[in-house]
Amino acid sequence: MTDVAATTETVAKASPRRAFLLRGGSFALLLTSALVALADFLFYRHGPGLNLFIFVAALVPCIVALRGQRLHARPLVMASLVLLAASLPLLEAAGILSALSALFGLALFSLAVWGRLPEVLTDLPATLVRYAVLSPVRLGLDSCKFLVDWRGKGFGHTVSRTILIWIVPGIFALVFLVLFASANPIIELVLARIDIDYLLGLINIERLLLWSFVASLVWPLLLPRLLRWRKAVAAAKAEATPVARAESLVFGSAAILRSLIVFNALFAVQTALDVAYLWGGATLPDGMTYAAYAHRGAYPLIVTALLAAAFVLAAMRRNGPGEASRPIRILVYVWIAQNVLLVLSSILRLDLYVEVYTLTELRIAAGIWMGLVAAGLVLILARIVTRKSNKWLIAMNLATLGLTLYACGFVNFSALISRFNVEHSRQLSGQGYSIDLDYLLSLGVEAIPALDLYLAGIGREAADVVSATNAKVLRDLLEADFAARDLDWRAWSF
Repeated sequence: MTDVAATTETVAKASPRRAFLLRGGSFALLLTSALVALADFLFYRHGPGLNLFIFVAALVPCIVALRGQRLHARPLVMASLVLLAASLPLLEAAGILSALSALFGLALFSLAVWGRLPEVLTDLPATLVRYAVLSPVRLGLDSCKFLVDWRGKGFGHTVSRTILIWIVPGIFALVFLVLFASANPIIELVLARIDIDYLLGLINIERLLLWSFVASLVWPLLLPRLLRWRKAVAAAKAEATPVARAESLVFGSAAILRSLIVFNALFAVQTALDVAYLWGGATLPDGMTYAAYAHRGAYPLIVTALLAAAFVLAAMRRNGPGEASRPIRILVYVWIAQNVLLVLSSILRLDLYVEVYTLTELRIAAGIWMGLVAAGLVLILARIVTRKSNKWLIAMNLATLGLTLYACGFVNFSALISRFNVEHSRQLSGQGYSIDLDYLLSLGVEAIPALDLYLAGIGREAADVVSATNAKVLRDLLEADFAARDLDWRAWSF
């Protein structure tokens, strides 16, 4: 892909990169400085909220203005709609997931404005990887390029020359100012009125870190670049050729067929046990509870499913030994179905475990991860049936992951967990676990409605009175934290 920043105005013997710096580097630095100043106003000593959405909105005209060329309406409109949708979670609940969603939308918008999105949608993940790998170090690399390459007529030469020119005048001006202050009481009075502590407070470590982070984030959005790599032509040709003889014995059709037969038999045993104990309600062996059964099996089964997915991809690769074999394809379909059932059993195991040991953020994350694994297995099956490429599979999995994270950006997990644990506690439901008030406290102010529900529904027995007293103390602590929150409009949320 040609560098869109290079123009016909490039001077002789100058690279497209240097020509771009000559033309747009100063404007980019000006916009970056303005955005850093805006970020300081919006974020310094203010919590996340409406300020994040405002900053994202401010980035949009800067990206468009720096492009400085006529833009195609359709890609710009599509990218703008994606950016708007990706930024909506910031209005609902500003957090890490919503910020990542907005950052994803900004990256797509920037690449679209600069004409660096691929024409084929399945190439988008590779483009995003090339952009994401280079972006964190872009500001440092470009700064070094500016300052080191001082021999030419680029922007680095201008900065270096300006610094050298101002060293001597700056030092002497400072010396003269000190002398004048000692000789002239008016100058001394004016200088004495300057609050040095306030100025130093403006440039503290916390503020410098904020400025550096924002500049590093903004620079690659204003001037997007992709990591350049050479396509592995030889590897692609090797993948398209028939399997070599050395591989035919180790991982050929015969080996794959026998592996699938054994794997399906082993998985059938596990599937039968899950159907009997988890889905059918059969009595477990003496000394084993459903919670223990669920806890021991959930996570190892997910690892098993991931390894199975890797094996299927290797066995059913394009032009591989298993793709043309009908028995292998049938066994693969059966095995994927068993793996999907395995993941569903893992989700049921997690549900049984939660019924005994409460719901936590980590267990919600585990459940979401299990659902993603199941979706990935279904996509692998779709890839084999439709004979799609691995690029299609990767793109669809990333799209599924992105949509899941986007949906999670609208969910207040702390409130969800606290309410679930209260409603299913032994104090309110008459069965299950005893409420863990310390964990509710760790969830923060979002647990206040759940504590109100708990206090309203708890009984009047002696143990319940003690628990209610403790819950009231915790609620008062959370209410005090809520009252002490940042009330500035920049920290508002929906």
